[in-house]
Amino acid sequence: MGKENRDVLVLQARAALIMAALRRSIVTYKELGHTIGLKDIELRNEMPRVLDQLADDCARAGEPPLPALVVNSQSGAPGSGWHGNGDPWHTDVQRVFRHWTSRT
Repeated sequence: MGKENRDVLVLQARAALIMAALRRSIVTYKELGHTIGLKDIELRNEMPRVLDQLADDCARAGEPPLPALVVNSQSGAPGSGWHGNGDPWHTDVQRVFRHWTSRT
């Protein structure tokens, strides 16, 4: 996938995850994938790259990591895109919720 296409997916994922943050909810990889038009092999191959780029974008903007809201549907555990940086996962999730709900 080209950089331009991935940039579009990152923007779509960002918008979807901001909406999830405003609802104070988490989403699964599959749910997010369907929202941004990824499924099957594309979902498996591209979603980690999309979430990594989104995490980098959030860090550059001084925002908490939106990818913390994306979990594995089987285990409920966070995955690719959330790196923790020493904080527990639930701490970052709460930071994301507070950051985005305080802006409305």
